Amino acid sequence: MGTSDLAKRLKELRGLRGMSQEYLAEESKVSLRTIQRIENEESSPTGETIKRIALALDVELNELMGSGSLDETSDLKGTIIFLKKQLAKTDVKSEVKIFESFIKLLNNLKEKDLTPEQVDGIESYIQYLELDKIPSFSNEMFKQKLNKFRKYLKTKLRFVPNRYYTEIGVSFTIAFVTGIVVTNGVGVEIILLGLTIVALCVFQDFRIKKQGRSLSF
Repeated sequence: MGTSDLAKRLKELRGLRGMSQEYLAEESKVSLRTIQRIENEESSPTGETIKRIALALDVELNELMGSGSLDETSDLKGTIIFLKKQLAKTDVKSEVKIFESFIKLLNNLKEKDLTPEQVDGIESYIQYLELDKIPSFSNEMFKQKLNKFRKYLKTKLRFVPNRYYTEIGVSFTIAFVTGIVVTNGVGVEIILLGLTIVALCVFQDFRIKKQGRSLSF
């Protein structure tokens, strides 16, 4: 690929991602001057530089180096980049926590082997949330949107938090056994019952994970 083709491709991808040269330089750990030289067709970057830029743009190398038509930025990828930019604008701990949680959740989804139907559902709901229309002075609204998104993933797409049933089983067993001990003392049967409950919950979590429905929320 020639420098002019790469320059054009990089500008297009940067535009689709809504990223400035400065932001791309920061995310890719490539100097701003190098980014500028590539886009001005003044430099042929090394393979390592191209890899870093592709990673920051969240595209495959062949998308950055290819000559075919570009796909529209997916809402999942675009939203991650958008939230990273919002995160960079604040140092308020509560807001930082919200943005980091939202970004982590979207990254976890992006790494899963999602079906086309799941991808469509997730991206449609992200559009519905209209995160880009939240006023800059209302970052607390992102928390409300994050909670809505989590609820959607659980109720509509049937994702389950990692170790969900195991944690419920352990909590129930501890409370149950403690109550028995206080009133009647503990017996072998009670201990076995508690262990059985925990084992069933662990097995349920294993089944959910095998089905691809477990997710770190």
